[in-house]
Amino acid sequence: MNTLSETQNEKTIPELNSAASIRPDYPQLLAGYIPEEEYARQRGVTLRTCQRDRALRQAPPYVIIGRQIYYNVESLRNWLQKRERTEDRTPQSFSRRRA
Repeated sequence: MNTLSETQNEKTIPELNSAASIRPDYPQLLAGYIPEEEYARQRGVTLRTCQRDRALRQAPPYVIIGRQIYYNVESLRNWLQKRERTEDRTPQSFSRRRA
């Protein structure tokens, strides 16, 4: 025979273990970060291209958590602004070929 208190305890235990029990006023740990897959998708390249850029040290700042790579969105924007170029219309001199 289940009493009212036993029934209430059975209902509250799964609630404590669920992700829904996280208080919404707490900041999410990875808020402002995107995973590498999302970065590659938004950039329009493959995941392998992003990995190669990191190996060549041409990638934006990133964070490694376990085996996952994350990019801070604000850092990505700063990195892009630093790489921004204006088109230079002045003619470039051609270097002479060595014979």
